[in-house]
Amino acid sequence: QVLVTMAPRYAAATAAILAATLAGVASFAPQHSAFAPKTVSTHNHNHNFNKNNHNDLFGTAKSAFFQSNDAVSASSDTALWAATLDGAATQTVEDYVKARGGNRVIKKVLIANNGMAATKSILSMRQWAYMEFGDERAIQFVAMATPEDLKANAEFIRLADSFVEVPGGKNLNNYANVDVICKVAQEQGVDAVWPGWGHASENPKLPNTLDELGIKFIGPTGPVMSVLGDKIAANILAQTAKVPSIPWSGSYGGPDDGPLEANLNAEGTIPDEIFEKATCRNVEEAVEAAKRVGYENGIMIKASEGGGGKGIRFVDNEADLRNAYVQVTNEVVGSPIFIMQLCKNARHIEVQIVGDQHGNAVALNGRDCSTQRRFQKIFEEGPPAIVPKDTFHEMELAAQRLTQSIGYQGAGTVEYLYNADTNSYFFLELNPRLQVEHPVTEGITGVNLPATQLQVAMGIPLYEIPQVRQLYDKPDTYGTEKIDFLAERYRDIDSHVIAARITAENPDEGFKPTSGSIERIKFQSTPNVWGYFSVGANGGIHEFADSQFGHLFAKGPNREQARKALVLALKEMEVRGNIRNSVEYLVKLLETEDFKNNAIDTSWLDGLIREKAVAVEMPSHLVVVSAAIFKAFEHVKTATEEVKESFRKGQVSTGGIPGINSFNTEVAYLDTKYSFHVERISPDVYRFALGGNKIDVEVTQTAEGALLATFGGETHRIFGMDEPLGLRLSLDGNTILMPTIFDPSELRTDVTGKVVRYLQDNGAPVEAGQPYVEVEAMKMIMPLKATESGKISHNLSPGTVIGAGDLLATLELKDPSKVKKIDNFDGMLDIPEAAVDIAPTSAVTNVLSGFNLDPEAVAQKALDAVSDADAAAELLIKSINEFYRVESLFDGQIKDDVVRTLTKGNADNLDVVIAENLAHQKLAMRSQLILAMIRQVDTFKDRFGSDVPDEVITALDSLTQLKGKDYGEIILAAEEKVRNAKVPSFDVRRADLRSKLTDSDTDLVELSRSSTLSAGVDLLTNLLDDEDESVRASAMETFVRRVYRTYSVPKLNVETLDGRLSCSFEFEFADVPKADRVTRNGFFSVIEDAGKFAQELPVILNAYGSKLSGDASKDGPINVLQIGAISGDSDIADLENALAANQAKLNMLGIRTVTVLITKGSKDPTYYTFPQCDGFKEDPLRRGMRPTFHHLLELGRLGENYNLERIPAVGRNVQIYVGTEKTVKRNAAQVVFVRGVTHTPGLVTFSGARRALLQGLDELERAQSNSKVTLQSSSRIYLHSLPELTGATPEEIANNFYDVVDKLKSRLAQRLLKLRVDEIEAKVRVTSTDEDGNPMVVPVRLVASSMEGEWLKSAAYIERPD
Repeated sequence: QVLVTMAPRYAAATAAILAATLAGVASFAPQHSAFAPKTVSTHNHNHNFNKNNHNDLFGTAKSAFFQSNDAVSASSDTALWAATLDGAATQTVEDYVKARGGNRVIKKVLIANNGMAATKSILSMRQWAYMEFGDERAIQFVAMATPEDLKANAEFIRLADSFVEVPGGKNLNNYANVDVICKVAQEQGVDAVWPGWGHASENPKLPNTLDELGIKFIGPTGPVMSVLGDKIAANILAQTAKVPSIPWSGSYGGPDDGPLEANLNAEGTIPDEIFEKATCRNVEEAVEAAKRVGYENGIMIKASEGGGGKGIRFVDNEADLRNAYVQVTNEVVGSPIFIMQLCKNARHIEVQIVGDQHGNAVALNGRDCSTQRRFQKIFEEGPPAIVPKDTFHEMELAAQRLTQSIGYQGAGTVEYLYNADTNSYFFLELNPRLQVEHPVTEGITGVNLPATQLQVAMGIPLYEIPQVRQLYDKPDTYGTEKIDFLAERYRDIDSHVIAARITAENPDEGFKPTSGSIERIKFQSTPNVWGYFSVGANGGIHEFADSQFGHLFAKGPNREQARKALVLALKEMEVRGNIRNSVEYLVKLLETEDFKNNAIDTSWLDGLIREKAVAVEMPSHLVVVSAAIFKAFEHVKTATEEVKESFRKGQVSTGGIPGINSFNTEVAYLDTKYSFHVERISPDVYRFALGGNKIDVEVTQTAEGALLATFGGETHRIFGMDEPLGLRLSLDGNTILMPTIFDPSELRTDVTGKVVRYLQDNGAPVEAGQPYVEVEAMKMIMPLKATESGKISHNLSPGTVIGAGDLLATLELKDPSKVKKIDNFDGMLDIPEAAVDIAPTSAVTNVLSGFNLDPEAVAQKALDAVSDADAAAELLIKSINEFYRVESLFDGQIKDDVVRTLTKGNADNLDVVIAENLAHQKLAMRSQLILAMIRQVDTFKDRFGSDVPDEVITALDSLTQLKGKDYGEIILAAEEKVRNAKVPSFDVRRADLRSKLTDSDTDLVELSRSSTLSAGVDLLTNLLDDEDESVRASAMETFVRRVYRTYSVPKLNVETLDGRLSCSFEFEFADVPKADRVTRNGFFSVIEDAGKFAQELPVILNAYGSKLSGDASKDGPINVLQIGAISGDSDIADLENALAANQAKLNMLGIRTVTVLITKGSKDPTYYTFPQCDGFKEDPLRRGMRPTFHHLLELGRLGENYNLERIPAVGRNVQIYVGTEKTVKRNAAQVVFVRGVTHTPGLVTFSGARRALLQGLDELERAQSNSKVTLQSSSRIYLHSLPELTGATPEEIANNFYDVVDKLKSRLAQRLLKLRVDEIEAKVRVTSTDEDGNPMVVPVRLVASSMEGEWLKSAAYIERPD
């Protein structure tokens, strides 16, 4: 990514050079060396380099730091052209140095650093080289690489032209080892060494030794570095120059016991005796100095050679000081230590300075670095908006005078503490090096700082460096006239940059460093934000590296716009690997009101961390379910691979296959354990059950490995990694550590590093929360605290290398009873239960594949979802064929032989072997699905109005070829349907029925009672307009007798009245003794056109009246009227209006109900019922019902007690209602009523009862998908058997019923419970005689009910109708 540009037209060129840089680098000829050099090329050299990861790291070559937003393609055919400023000719490095007044040509540079520093320096100097010379290779870069950096796929190694492998481990072995650096520099023949920051960058020995070797050090000279690089010496110099200083250990011992002052000696250093007065050589001297400084504001213990947050501690009492002193000395070994008072409410303000070899010093504005934790910067921004311009200019001039007076060369930073309330500032220190946040300055000034360092090292005066001249608005960018940097001021800064450090630290644990691999960094540059990273994909952060691995820079016209741009960039960023990072925490910090209002100081962030005021909170149950999802997904992968591996070894066991789809998983979070049972209900849908919770989750894995999980009506992005201490979960960009439940007596480390020292003796007591050991991690010394109280036993020795999860010590617990306990969760999860939408046909496929779904429900929904008979037939055929295909592999075969054959034939795709075995192992569930589908063959006519296609029968016939006893029920069901499903066509059935009606031997009474007529009842209405009058009459008589078959019909007469076929009849209840029966009258008349109902009705009523004698209404409305229309149609409103116009006549005739039926050709007729009790308004609950259905289903009694709403049913003789009790005013429980009649005898036998009950359960199953049915509704089934039973007493029927119910409960318990069936009623009719010997019917009501507490308790009653 481009770091800085110099003119609008060079954006394209800059992008082009970076495209070439990132695409690959030229080879570098190897040289003889004790450290064998390596050439960096597109090959990995067995060091796991990733040459194609630059797009992931840097995004597009487009940046806020372009002065133009020209979009550039980074393709291979991009032409590289020499972009120069103001027409300057393309030239060599030698020409450039000579033309710009320099005295040394540098063309080969050793980068004596790693990580961020090395990466940024190469990128910056490469960009400058191309912009000046048209050749990004004008300067060659040699990198030093440790084995750890090579293993971590460090980005800087890929960017360099060559690298030399150096010893690993601590930086004292490599990047901080002056001897190693100088040896490599000499043997590689470099012209200069760039030290970067940290490591050896502030060691005066390095420039001194290089100078002796004739190699240029890109930075200040040794003596100057010695003075200014040492914080103690720098403060003494500042005091000598009368720069305000904070009280510190050097504030005493000078003239009149005042601040120490010193003049430089001949070697250019502070006299030792004065230096020693400011130094605390041991802890006692530190305690004494702290007493003089005072603890009131707090004390800082600082290592003079420290930096970057290392070698610095804050204390406010003597006891902590003594402990912290040891930590600082261990963290920066050998460094002098000094004491300084904490400056409260202070801002950390920096001035960026550069000095040259000619006595010039320029201030390139500065930065505000006040957002710090443990004195390590988090955000840096520039310019420092909090400081008034005039005050900041004074700070710049003071920094220039200080550095100029001692001949400082190179880039450096003068740091101040600034109090905004008093507008006062105090000298803090001078860093004689470039700092990691220097791109902030580059962004606001346009000056490429690493390139400026290089030019200063070449001896070029500052005023001849083109970018510096641009900053000072010099018209001649390549001019040579001098600039008085102390007198002249650079142009106004018109932008703001905020930087965020991306670190491998855990913000939940006080920013504790972490180390480990990094799989991927997802970051996309925008026109306002860019970033660079020290690691690539499949890289990592090792324990000897700095914790920072990335830096983002956001630019805007003002601070607020820059802040918003940075927030958006961080929200889109994703770091994946086994490290923690601070990205989501940074977003929270940027969105605090204090940061927005720039109302912060150096203690602000530490205060937030201490109080845990800023935290990335995620709902605990969302975290738990997400963790369970990740664990379940990983379980499936692992279990699948284990089975495959066993197959590869020639093993034939399939015992591990069921565990792929059905298993348990546990999640522990916030002292609670959640034990889930998981069922896969499709390849990508998991069902999690926990107590009363049921959550369906659809899981998709993205190309980069993240899981997209949809549940509770939302989609979440999940990534996890199992670590020694638990599961680290990334949920929607937020990181959560879910610790493994350990023994509380075990003290384990959560960092990688080494043990420095134990803080208590073996066997000594330690309290919970008290530090018990100090460890070194990522070059930091940090204490680890005990989680419980007790006597400690050390498990390791100081110096032992440790990894996360290692046991450091054990405790003999002080009070085991007080140890925090883990509770099992038994409540309701705060996750909405939102079902995953699985397409019905997909659900069928899933069941047939062995995934755990309810097969009965799946069958119902699948057939409900199809639109026509063809689609239904296709579904049935595919399902049956798939079932047969799998089972034919195993039928009659030895399972082990089948597995061997499948494995051999699918060696390259063992998933097939698993899939076939999984399906077969779920034979019972798959059989239920096929049986449910076979039963639906009977509903074809009712559903689609057409016959079952022959192809379905052929598929069913294939099932009869199976031999195994496990297939017995399916074979029987298929054979029955093959025999019975070939129902003749409508025309054939009509002709057959007509033939029966014309046959003189046909007994119409017996025909009306025949069970074979069940499918032809409505067919009779199609013969009411037959050309043969006798057929018409017989059809009408049979229809009436069939509809009223449960009644006694003593009188019936069919005739033609006024050209209309009519039937007058009398009927009585057959279950009442003859002496008590009330005779009721019925009249059925047929008209040609339903549209003429209104004009025909008065005539029909007159004809009806002529058939009645006496007062027809004396017994109340007990008579019925039916009117059939051969053709046409009529609105219900028109029918109601016609009835209303004749209501008086209807009442006079004592008519209880009027039923209108309209024939529909080959389709079933439509029925409309108009009851007198509703004022002859149509009753929607009875629509489509034959005249007596309402009574047979006992809907009158049901309607008295419940508010009913009818929902669709499949069976012609079945109705379904949703009801709530009328007596309950609020929150009435819902009941689903399935009520049907059957003309088939045998309801009291087990097979007949099972068949009827299964049909009822199928209807219930279908009803569950209706939106009007709640999940809490109960269900009741009522079946009325119309055929009269003979040869058995009610007692015998009851006893048989008890046995049948027990068997049904055993066989169908799971389904009955699932559908919440709490009552089953069957009404049967037993032939008998009354007291006078007259035939009558005795109704026997058989009930299995849960109303009294016992589940489906059986009872039987003889009814005595009133």
